Amino acid sequence: MTEALQDNAPLATILDEAAKCAALGCNAPMSKVLEVEGDGDTLVVRGQYGMGADVIGRSAGAVQAWNPAGEALTNAKPVVEPDVRLRPQDKVPAILIEHQVVTSVNLPLINRSGAYGILEVDFREPTHIGALEMSFLASVASALSESIEKYRTRSMLTADRDAKVDLLREQQHRIRNNFQLIVAMLQRNGALAKDPHVRDSFKQVERRVFAMASLYNHLLGLGDHGELVDLGRYLASMADSFHDFYGLRESGITLEINLVSGISVTLDTCTAIGTVVNELVANAVEHAFAGTSGQLTISLTRNPSDGYTICVADNGRGLLPSALEHIGLRTSRRILSSIGGQLHHRSQPAPGTAWDLTLPE
Repeated sequence: MTEALQDNAPLATILDEAAKCAALGCNAPMSKVLEVEGDGDTLVVRGQYGMGADVIGRSAGAVQAWNPAGEALTNAKPVVEPDVRLRPQDKVPAILIEHQVVTSVNLPLINRSGAYGILEVDFREPTHIGALEMSFLASVASALSESIEKYRTRSMLTADRDAKVDLLREQQHRIRNNFQLIVAMLQRNGALAKDPHVRDSFKQVERRVFAMASLYNHLLGLGDHGELVDLGRYLASMADSFHDFYGLRESGITLEINLVSGISVTLDTCTAIGTVVNELVANAVEHAFAGTSGQLTISLTRNPSDGYTICVADNGRGLLPSALEHIGLRTSRRILSSIGGQLHHRSQPAPGTAWDLTLPE
């Protein structure tokens, strides 16, 4: 019984172990744990020892004085019935008659949330129950009542947690859908604008809203709050969306991804990395190729010493020195700095641009 409690076993296992402990401690052939059901007027078998699993769920009589178990629950005190056969047989629970019970000991299981039911130990022969046996059974009943209370509390907390997680997921889906709606509105209004500067402004806002929508889209379902996410899997999923949003195939731009697996990060870190990678990809699409074809590469590798590096590279026309102070790049550096990372521009031997995001693990 103690091991079952320590292992956070299912309630059915705890009840069976308690019934076994009670029976063996009193040299009884059988024992059972009864639960109050319905409107509090019926007892049902929930745990057993020595009676067979088929008794689980069976009725054990009503909560009435003529039923030994019902009398114990009604009076909230132990009841020892020396000979069940002396009671009116038409009112004695059928389960007692079928298992040829003679002496029956019943102890109420009552905790802070109210009465759960009865711990019952049964004998097929007339048996004297002394103070030693009653003391032992009282301790078993007390421990069982406390275990049931803890189980109920844990179940309530789990149900409450699951309800909050469901609510949070629903809110996340709504936020993601709202982001996508805003992106569509920006696309429509940007297309209607005649001034190229206005269209470009719409495009800049659209790009950043898409980044947030994309983050929600890929983070949903990857893990609950507090859990870790495989960064390689996340970046691969995010990269898939770049083809449609940035029209890579139509522009003749190929996207290559080289990502190691097994690097786990928190959702906050994942969000920060996704925001910066999206910014770098958008910059490359808009400025690196100038309407020509080319190649983008996103890679994730472990560093020889510590941590890992994400590289976003292109084989475009290269980065102008003035672009290093672009507001999007300054924001990206701040985002990475907040999670202990750094953003570096790396010189390429051939035309193109490479950005390294280095982070500790």
